[in-house]
Amino acid sequence: MRYVNNESNDYLEEKVGRCDRESKCKCHCRPNGNQPLVNIDNLEIVEPEPTFLNFDVVNHSLKNKQHNNFILYLEKHFLRCQIDEAIKKYFIGNSDHWQGATIFWQIDANNSVRTGKVMLYDAYTGKRVKKPFPHINWIHKVYGVKDFVLQQCLFGIHNLNNYVKGDTICIVEAEKTAVIMSIVCPHYLWLATGSKANFKEKLLKPLKDYNVIVYPDKSEFEDWNRKIQYLNKKGYNFRCSKFLEDKGEAEGTDLVDSILLAT
Repeated sequence: MRYVNNESNDYLEEKVGRCDRESKCKCHCRPNGNQPLVNIDNLEIVEPEPTFLNFDVVNHSLKNKQHNNFILYLEKHFLRCQIDEAIKKYFIGNSDHWQGATIFWQIDANNSVRTGKVMLYDAYTGKRVKKPFPHINWIHKVYGVKDFVLQQCLFGIHNLNNYVKGDTICIVEAEKTAVIMSIVCPHYLWLATGSKANFKEKLLKPLKDYNVIVYPDKSEFEDWNRKIQYLNKKGYNFRCSKFLEDKGEAEGTDLVDSILLAT
């Protein structure tokens, strides 16, 4: 984000400003001197056009699903037909970046491929592999795509075209949770933010005309509910579930943790 001269309404030189990339670089170069300035954080920002990937990479990733640890984990809990339906619905891909890794593709409401998140799970526990390091990466980085402009979307949002305005949409944080909940409770469309920080209007705009229930992870209720109150004042119809808060689960527990433990 750049600074503007408050008198001339002109931008200062490009090196002055604060980085607001998705990588959360947050590099901040402040201007010198006593110029009358305004930070454009509160102004409308024209963001660069996102980079899209060819859908062929998605189709290619759907092969060799027998080597996908996340799919192997699902097989311990669900029927093969249920799993195949989830794979088809969310385009759950496979990656050889790490043996057994999963790709959760971010495909927007226009069926354009924004990117894919590569993650490695333990085939037995269904937990993410975090040792000796967190096994998570972006597919555009794996492919080495230069000058890639990442503009994320909600995971699963491409399915919105199969629903009508006024339908109930459910949002969770983790892609894994959205996939499993689509099997457990298939009457609703389940979407995922992919991170706590991605619960923001920029990604939620396509849902303005729908009835939305959000299920934050344990201890995130206050933050997400505060954002919901702001969104509802702008015409959204969101409500925040206290399901996990009321159950007294451990901090960080998500909806799937609670449901699978109960079964």
